[in-house]
Amino acid sequence: MKKLLLVFVLFSGFATVAMAQTPTQKVYAAVVKNKPTDVDALLKAGADPNAPVEMMPGFPTSFLILAAGRSQTETVKVLLQHKALVNKPDSFNATALMAAAGEGNAELVTLLLAAGADPKLKDNDGKDAMASAKESGNAEVVKLLQAKMK
Repeated sequence: MKKLLLVFVLFSGFATVAMAQTPTQKVYAAVVKNKPTDVDALLKAGADPNAPVEMMPGFPTSFLILAAGRSQTETVKVLLQHKALVNKPDSFNATALMAAAGEGNAELVTLLLAAGADPKLKDNDGKDAMASAKESGNAEVVKLLQAKMK
């Protein structure tokens, strides 16, 4: 009986450890759920705003690209306040600016440009933020990028 109890306790301990989330996983969950206050608290507690995140194995991206691609303005602001790298590319060399431009989000494009996003960077397909903006059909975003590229 003691051996069975010991095995049960050990198994329970391993299961608990296996289910525990890392700080990166917690930030990822907060970004996906669009909870900027949770993202802020986790980053203040020491989570890395630039940690690679794999939505699909082998294809890392960043919290900033995820938030920008979901038009999460407040979450993007929090990430930038915590020194998220604005030009950090994902595994396809896409950036947060490309994601925001692809969403047609003028407010986010303005915010990312002000934070130093480079509109001239190109992804693996040779597309830049301007191409993403044109595909989104948002004339305001196209104008913002044209003004920045001059």
